[in-house]
Amino acid sequence: MADMTTISGFIEVFRLPVIMSLIGGLIGHFVKNGTVELPKIVIEYEVNEIELSHNRLLAWFQRIYRFIFFILGYRKKSNETKRVFFDLGFLGDLLIAIGTGVLAKTALALAETDNDFAVISSALLAGYAGLSYLKGKANEELSKTVPEEVVGKDEMD
Repeated sequence: MADMTTISGFIEVFRLPVIMSLIGGLIGHFVKNGTVELPKIVIEYEVNEIELSHNRLLAWFQRIYRFIFFILGYRKKSNETKRVFFDLGFLGDLLIAIGTGVLAKTALALAETDNDFAVISSALLAGYAGLSYLKGKANEELSKTVPEEVVGKDEMD
């Protein structure tokens, strides 16, 4: 068993399951999206009902100031139920695939199975299934946050 206290030791132990899980995750990403998806950020912020100064420069600074406080979590009555939604897209899918590969290898180690074919098949399945499950949850959350006209009908299904 390799020394797991270093990055090189981690890579030595988890190289095969992470690579196989990345392949499964890539298959799952392209099945769900069809393209490489860039990160998305959706901010439900409304400017109405804000009392601003009559000075244009000061009003501009007030808008920026209130927006920054909204992002940090301070909400007024008009924006208290609004949210900030962030999806990493392709990068997030790769992170999910790495995690599921590590979980697949760990589960096989707990079952005392050291067969490379078992590692390959379980990591591929874990990458694909884990990504498909989490992508469905993320799309469900995005459909609650963004109106149908912005998201599009195909992403909500």
